[in-house]
Amino acid sequence: MKLPDKVEEEVGKIIELEKKYLGSDSQVGKFIISMKNRMGIGSPERNATDTYERGMQIVPTCISANENEIPVKQYNIAVLRNLLKFERAEGRMQITNKRVVFRAAGRSVGGRTTLQHEFAIDEIAGIEARNNYRFSFMYLVFAILILSLASLILYQSLINFRLVPPEISLFDGDYSPPRIESNDSKAYRIYKMLNPKHIQLVYANEQTAISRTKTAEGNVPKDEETVKTTSEAEEKAFTDVTRGGLQKTRRVQTGTTYWGDPIYGNQTYRDTSPAGYREVQDILSRAITERERAEAKLESTKAELEAAKKNQAEAVKKREDTVNRWNVLMTIFGFILGIAGLIPFFTLNKKFGLKLFILNFSVLGFSLALAASGFGFFNFLLFITNIILLICVFLFCFRPNLIISVKNKGGVEAAVDIRKDSIFSKRQEKGTGFSEIIPTNESESAIREIGAIITDIQKLGDLGVEKWVKK
Repeated sequence: MKLPDKVEEEVGKIIELEKKYLGSDSQVGKFIISMKNRMGIGSPERNATDTYERGMQIVPTCISANENEIPVKQYNIAVLRNLLKFERAEGRMQITNKRVVFRAAGRSVGGRTTLQHEFAIDEIAGIEARNNYRFSFMYLVFAILILSLASLILYQSLINFRLVPPEISLFDGDYSPPRIESNDSKAYRIYKMLNPKHIQLVYANEQTAISRTKTAEGNVPKDEETVKTTSEAEEKAFTDVTRGGLQKTRRVQTGTTYWGDPIYGNQTYRDTSPAGYREVQDILSRAITERERAEAKLESTKAELEAAKKNQAEAVKKREDTVNRWNVLMTIFGFILGIAGLIPFFTLNKKFGLKLFILNFSVLGFSLALAASGFGFFNFLLFITNIILLICVFLFCFRPNLIISVKNKGGVEAAVDIRKDSIFSKRQEKGTGFSEIIPTNESESAIREIGAIITDIQKLGDLGVEKWVKK
């Protein structure tokens, strides 16, 4: 099936859905009409009728027929839209034995809208018809908005983000999880997915275990120094006991000055009295107790150090196992998300806006898999996905465009001119007032037949009319 035929089929489906769910006879349609009447949009008597005049003949149902005018053939030829004005109309072209009439009826924010072109059939010289695709800058803006919406949903729009967690109070002890400084909200989203709370938990456990090991390692030299000090004190006390008393210092007169004043100095002696001997024995007993206490504390500190080293090794292994398992899980999840985001691009018919939105999930998935695994293959997949995303933007911006211009014999202007309006159009070009003219499933047949019908009527008269009416 050719591309224009697919477009016609898609537009036809949209029109049928609108007829089914938004027609004036449907519940939704009745509710919309009621609300329009209450709000004063349009006029009540016109709101109750079919906005798009579907199934109606232009002549004589919508406009009055001329004398002896016979409708020959009518086509539902185009859908006209102004997205920014919320305006939509369905265009029909009818050929009678007297004239060519184009009429588009639809709705806008303010109510119903109607466009009509007509010209006498005898004054028509020929037709110009084009059914092609044109790049739309308006849809480029829409594509940017879709990408922004996807970014808002996926990455929470955290732009110019600098992540430095102020505190983590999962355990006692100081801890800061892996830091990240980035102006890219995508990097933050991937960071959060790779570092959920249970991953931060094992990092905190590891950091706490390392901190306890370092504390125990610092306590061992202190306790060894305490044991050394108490052992020296015990040796000194034991020496005093073996020598019979405590060594003391007293102040004695050592001489006199020239003027007869006494001179004092310090004299060391050993107190061998029973009281001195008991005192030195008490000092020895306390020194032995302090030394034993210091040795016990040293053994306890060494045991704590061994336990801390064992706990650190277990915490490191648990962190490595947990992080590795989570990275594998995130790699698988990212790969599945990336592939799932690509599938609609190849399976959905048209709907490039929806495809463009879903492709952002694919970019996130492969970015997550790359960050989790570091496997270069995901760089390749990410590159391919970004290329597809750009292609999707390109396809989204190229819109179907229908032009049918019925020329008159005077050559001054077209008798019936169906073309989109653009700010880049020449002033002398007469458009429809709509920014999009989308072909329907009857556009191709209309392009093939209109010229022949007009020529037959002009040359054969009633025989030409009879020929095409029978068809």
